[in-house]
Amino acid sequence: MPKHYLNWKAMAARKQRSFIGTVPTNQFFGLRESVRLIEEEGLENVFARHHRIAEGVRRAVHAWGLNLCAAGPEVYSDTISAIRTPEGVNATQIVTHAASKYGVAFGVGLGEVAGKVFRIGHLGMLTDVLALSGIATAEMCMVDLGLDVKLGSGVAAAQDYYRNTTTA
Repeated sequence: MPKHYLNWKAMAARKQRSFIGTVPTNQFFGLRESVRLIEEEGLENVFARHHRIAEGVRRAVHAWGLNLCAAGPEVYSDTISAIRTPEGVNATQIVTHAASKYGVAFGVGLGEVAGKVFRIGHLGMLTDVLALSGIATAEMCMVDLGLDVKLGSGVAAAQDYYRNTTTA
C-alpha cells in the first residue's frame, strides 16, 4: 500500500496543490519553534555547543578506556558518538539496560557494528548537565553489566572539560 503522509512527490504531482490527508499542523508549529530557537542562539553557537558537548563525551569514552568507532579525530562527529565495547560484550545490552533500568535512551549499533557499539547523541537542546547525566548512566550500565569501568571516571573527564571551556 503506498504511503502518502508528507510524500512531497505525490503532492507535487497533484493538480490541486494541497496535502494528501490531514495537514501536519503540529509539525509545522514544531518546525517554527525549532527555527526560532536556532535563530535566537545563533547557528554558529549551536554548532559550537554541539562540538563542545561531543568533545566532553569523547573525553569520557577515553577515560573509560574505550574507543570510538570513528577511526580518528578527522572523522569524529559532533552529532553522535558511537562507542566500541570490548570484544565479547554485546553493546546492545547497554542500550536495553539503560532503557529498562534507568529510563535513558542510547542508540544501538547499526549494520556492520550492530552489537559492537552503542551511541550517545549530542544534538538538540542538550546542555553540559544533561550530557553528564547521559555519561553517568552509561557508566552505571557498563558497571552493572560487568565491564571494567570505574564509576565517575567519564563524568569527571567530561566535567573537567566542560568547566574549563566555553561556547562562543
